[in-house]
Amino acid sequence: MRRITVFPSLGLTGEITIPSSKPHLQRALLLALLNKSKTKIVNVSWNAETKNQLNALQKFGLEILYEDKTTLLLRGVGRDLSCHGEIYAGGSGMLFRMCAALASLIENCKVTIQCNESLFSRESVFDEDFCNYLDIDIERIAGEKVIITKNKSNIKKPLTVTNSTQFITFSLFVAPFSQQKQVPVIMDDSKIGYIDMTVKSMALLGSTVIRDKNHIKVTEYNSGDIEIKIPSDFTSLSYIASSVLSSNGKSDVLIRNYYFGDTINEHYLFKFYEKIGLKIHYKLDIGQLRINKSLLEPYDGEFSLKELPSVAVNIIAATSNLKGRKFFSGLNTINNHKSQRAFIVNENIRTMGANSSLIFDKKGMFDSICIEGKGPTKGGVELKSYEDHRVCAANIIASLGAEKETTIYDIHKLNDGFPGYIEILKDLGVIVK
Repeated sequence: MRRITVFPSLGLTGEITIPSSKPHLQRALLLALLNKSKTKIVNVSWNAETKNQLNALQKFGLEILYEDKTTLLLRGVGRDLSCHGEIYAGGSGMLFRMCAALASLIENCKVTIQCNESLFSRESVFDEDFCNYLDIDIERIAGEKVIITKNKSNIKKPLTVTNSTQFITFSLFVAPFSQQKQVPVIMDDSKIGYIDMTVKSMALLGSTVIRDKNHIKVTEYNSGDIEIKIPSDFTSLSYIASSVLSSNGKSDVLIRNYYFGDTINEHYLFKFYEKIGLKIHYKLDIGQLRINKSLLEPYDGEFSLKELPSVAVNIIAATSNLKGRKFFSGLNTINNHKSQRAFIVNENIRTMGANSSLIFDKKGMFDSICIEGKGPTKGGVELKSYEDHRVCAANIIASLGAEKETTIYDIHKLNDGFPGYIEILKDLGVIVK
């Protein structure tokens, strides 16, 4: 399915479940490989990227002892890595960076990674400081393939979060096996959430992580049998909450089997929705989260989305249908390799009839979006998603609160993030054709 038509929603009602957290599962799978003992992972759900990750980790030596729909029992190899066969990364920068870090642990390594055209041409993936820290060399060859080999470097510049937090994340995961046991960094707190998630994962194998001004220091892993329960995906939660926010009329959505991740990002997300008018009730003892919306009053406010890069365009799309002036800052990092997300979503909601504008700082750098909300947008248009699953979700969310039905393209890309999103919307009463 390449396109759908979304009809205006008068409110969402029903009971649903959402996927488990992709970034938590990614870290759990990697930790399982670095653990010489058994790792049990529960509350698993899959998308295309995590399936490819599991296949890649098996080529590095990860063994599947048991598997059902929501549970995995795995045995890793610790430091004793080898690589058997070519790895398929597709368009996943995460998977490429993870494999590069793992390759650094293999003596006389030669790891071949198959990319797609987008990843192969993405300069931000081939970070020189990342390679120098790991003592690896990356060579692009014909057929959109990349060869990674060992190459000792005496240059060790600090890693940053400018292009991605993943350079620091995967350097940290392999650092307990290094001689220096530290990663040089330059990092502000604008993206600390994903680093904090990594630190908590490493602690499950006994590695203590200490951050000072210029370095993040780690201790050795202590392998042992562990169990990891994957929390619910807060990005998928944002899809649902933003859908509720955008739609016209009252809504009451109950999410069953919701497991709170207790991450910085998740706390920020809850605070935003509650500030703008949604009622969110979480019952820890029974794992239920309820989202209520009554008629919202016009609201003017300023919001920083620095800690919410993966859900920023969802939020912007939803508020395009609300009354009041909304000013969103901290958006300079959501335009990335896959697409210029902020620019595309801004243009799309303007096409639907919203009054929104891009804001640039004194140096001419993009940072913010301002929406002068007058109520529901007109809709009745066709919106491109440019093969980007988050843009696609934002288009759907904006369409829910419009006055007329809207056609969305590139729907198949939702499989990269939240495969069941459209079916869940239908279960909540949304008309989609």
